[in-house]
Amino acid sequence: MANEFINGRKSVLFMDVITPITTELTAVTTANFDMVACLTSNGFDGTTSAISTTSKCSGSFAESLDGEKGWTMAGEGMAVDIVSPDQRISHNALFKQWRSGAAAWFAIMDADTLETSPTIRYGVGRIDSYSDAFPDNEAQTFSISITGIGEAGDQDDLDVTP
Repeated sequence: MANEFINGRKSVLFMDVITPITTELTAVTTANFDMVACLTSNGFDGTTSAISTTSKCSGSFAESLDGEKGWTMAGEGMAVDIVSPDQRISHNALFKQWRSGAAAWFAIMDADTLETSPTIRYGVGRIDSYSDAFPDNEAQTFSISITGIGEAGDQDDLDVTP
């Protein structure tokens, strides 16, 4: 039996500015998430700040305890002119979100299947880094970095109630 590898092309970044950021992680639905347009790459990074417990009793290997956890999401894409009623999020909307400093819900999930996506990462975050590139005779591009605020959820945490 062949492995069913997940195609990363379908997993894209979404943003939800409608659902209150005070909503419980397990009460969030995909209803208000809008897709970020024309990404070329995106990702999730979770980190743990280890608390060192290494002492002279540790021997040759370092020891540590689980410390604070944090997470970030990042995305890069092609800037496109989005015309209403297209619901995708443009680079200009991301710029405005960065400029405001406001937190919102962000998610990475399969664009075709949403609630049944085999991999979902989501949580409240804010855009802490935004950049535009305007190369000569090439497509305009953008990139963002999102800093997570609080716990991140996955596909098992998402509320899939219709």
